[in-house]
Amino acid sequence: MAAALLLWAAPAFAQAASPAEVDQLARDVDRVESVRAIKRLQFALAQDIEAGRWSDAAARFAPVAEASWGDRGLKGRAAIAKDLRARYGTSPSGAARTTHAQILLAPVVTLSPDGRSAKGRWHEVSMLGRTGEDASWAGGIFENEYARAADGGWRIARLVYHPVFRGPYDKGWHDVDADQVPVPFHYDSATVGASAMLGARVPAPAARMGGVALGGRIDRLLDADAVSNLQHAYGYYVDRKMWDDVADLFDADGSYAEGSAPALAGADAIRAALAKEGPLGDGELNDHIQANLLICVAPDGMRARARGLELGMTGRNDGKAYWSLSLFDNSFVKRDGRWRIEAMRILPRMKADYAQGWAKSALVEPVRTADTDRPFACPNAPAGGEGPIDTVRAWQRLSQAAGRDAIEHLTSAFGNYIDDYRWDDLGVLFAADGRREAPGVGFYVGPERITRMQRTRYGDYRGPRTFIPIHTMTQPVVSMAADGPSAKIRTRLLQFNTGLTRDGSMMAGIYENEAVLVDGVWKFRSVEIDHTLQTANYADGWTRIAEGTGQRMIPPATKLLETFPPDSPNEGEIYAPYPARGLMWFHYDNPVSGRAPPLKTPKTAAVVSRRNP
Repeated sequence: MAAALLLWAAPAFAQAASPAEVDQLARDVDRVESVRAIKRLQFALAQDIEAGRWSDAAARFAPVAEASWGDRGLKGRAAIAKDLRARYGTSPSGAARTTHAQILLAPVVTLSPDGRSAKGRWHEVSMLGRTGEDASWAGGIFENEYARAADGGWRIARLVYHPVFRGPYDKGWHDVDADQVPVPFHYDSATVGASAMLGARVPAPAARMGGVALGGRIDRLLDADAVSNLQHAYGYYVDRKMWDDVADLFDADGSYAEGSAPALAGADAIRAALAKEGPLGDGELNDHIQANLLICVAPDGMRARARGLELGMTGRNDGKAYWSLSLFDNSFVKRDGRWRIEAMRILPRMKADYAQGWAKSALVEPVRTADTDRPFACPNAPAGGEGPIDTVRAWQRLSQAAGRDAIEHLTSAFGNYIDDYRWDDLGVLFAADGRREAPGVGFYVGPERITRMQRTRYGDYRGPRTFIPIHTMTQPVVSMAADGPSAKIRTRLLQFNTGLTRDGSMMAGIYENEAVLVDGVWKFRSVEIDHTLQTANYADGWTRIAEGTGQRMIPPATKLLETFPPDSPNEGEIYAPYPARGLMWFHYDNPVSGRAPPLKTPKTAAVVSRRNP
């Protein structure tokens, strides 16, 4: 398999595949699909909870599953369903302005060698409450176990939630314990970036599917990756009010509908309506985080559907700030080999004035529909039959799909190790020539120098821990190279800072990273961050932030510059510029139109000094 992974750019020529090769390919396709199925399972559970479907949520668990949300233990579906209803409240169908939204971030899913079980780690942030009654925050870490059922599907066998922060809305979030002890990891730094295809130690499946079916299954994995990139790119374009790029993502006959307003028909109408909102200005925040994404690709690979949750953080530094939650349920169509948005439906769940929170402020009426209140489901693909298949070409394409998941896990682990001061583990995530940006200082090259930089600047872990900057990564856009085992990755930093006594705060930013395959394991070749937002305190959120706040709130650079200087200087934004608009780089062109972004990586000194139009 390592050899197959290295044949990244092998020519696609017909060659006969032996039964053993097809069996091995069938096993590897199944392993990649299993990792995807486990992620869908966890996202589906969050969507069930958001919609108040307690029985459906309990059905995501194995019949004798165990669950603990940091308090009492539960066993069995009936007990879990009863606890979910009591924990989160009545269904929104009976209380339309009830909020119980779980936002899942930074997944790491590790499949067992026999492919029958798995473990998964997730960060979670919950927004809870009822308009007119209460509102609160909760956040923590899941370390879960999953098992494959007799029907081939996946279920949660053991859910273990480790609470990290919580609090009523008016007070903000704070640590749940006087010493927030790190949650043990189920994975290790040396293999967290490994492909799901590697490491299997079991025979091939007894009943293998034919080559034609296997090729189609690989195609559907790559189709899902393209749809995910498209949906996530949409969110990034909306953030910056890049309305031409947003409209470019739609099919010529596409539609856009928000809430109960009439749908806009056609890309030109969508472009004209969005343009009325104008460009992003200084002092304005317009972040729209795309989360909990479920994707279903039709068996023929020509249409797809995606449902997820959009978290809005909007407003003006000199005015008001807002939280919002919306469910999106979108359809996509493939034309000329490219995916496009066919129909976008955005269903508001909540919008609240930041100063009041969602208990006291209800700025939108929640919109629900019969089809989106049902669990998200995909039709079964036809089994297909035997047929010739070029296994080298098939493994090349499957390696790209598996690589996307491995890179997402690598990125999640990067944030997790920062949280817990695991500097040796952090260094292991980098290739021998990998470089890591130290904000305000410069770039360090190689695992050893990166580890030393982190330790010199931040010190080692010491308890009791009463403050945690939680670095969660989400909304990946992953561009796999066609000519070699490398990739570029855009991901969003959504950082919740929590302390025992000090106010909670937030940071936000965009990573534009590169990864490369080293001996079957994905490693970072470059990690580069452009911070966009640093809040000064919880009460004000992203209002009343003074110029220069971002620079004042990062660790001083003087000592590091003097005692352990970097290998090269910073590029791009050095500190969170908000309330200034700041610069924004993209590694990719528009995935539909090919429109180039105003600033495209790699960064150059020639454009660092000018503002993004």
